[in-house]
Amino acid sequence: MASCYGLILAGGLSSRMGTDKAQLRRNGQTMLEYSLTLFEHLGMETIISGGEGGIPDLFPQLGPLSGVYTAIKHCESRQLDVNALLVTPVDMPLLTSQVLENLMDTGEGTGIATYYKDCYLPLYLPVNNEVRNYLEQLFQDQEHSEREGGESGIGREQQLSFKKPPRSIKRMLSILNAKELVVEDAQALSNINTPEEWEIVKQLINPG
Repeated sequence: MASCYGLILAGGLSSRMGTDKAQLRRNGQTMLEYSLTLFEHLGMETIISGGEGGIPDLFPQLGPLSGVYTAIKHCESRQLDVNALLVTPVDMPLLTSQVLENLMDTGEGTGIATYYKDCYLPLYLPVNNEVRNYLEQLFQDQEHSEREGGESGIGREQQLSFKKPPRSIKRMLSILNAKELVVEDAQALSNINTPEEWEIVKQLINPG
């Protein structure tokens, strides 16, 4: 029976934080462990994309859609019967299982991609032909660009400046006519990028 898998995106550079965000500790757990716990509460199998111990991105440092594409290809190679992914970044320390469950319930009920207003992650993403074809085209274009760049002597950094079509989640969701939800607790969708933001969030987790 096809099922929805959790997907944790852990492959970012964490350059502004200065340390791997997946290894920041929240009440005795790393952020990666905390993210895994959220999916465990929902009884879901989970895939980790990027980072230490995760599936290496097929196209490193090319944003969250690279992690999503990598996860889908991983599921196909393992012949996992996955009909959707519930995608979250590893840097949301106030995220709750209930917020994720609401996305999944709505997404499964409608059969379309679902996200929260003004926040494209976390995301419920059906793994259907439309999504597969979109991502295949996106990264085939990238692979072609890199191959041409290599043959012409263009460096990796220069290659990354040619991103056609845009690899943004926002663009993909627009094309998929995704459903937008309103979250009751906006703080639950806060992500952390700097040591200062991390200190503020820790005070929210453990006030006083």
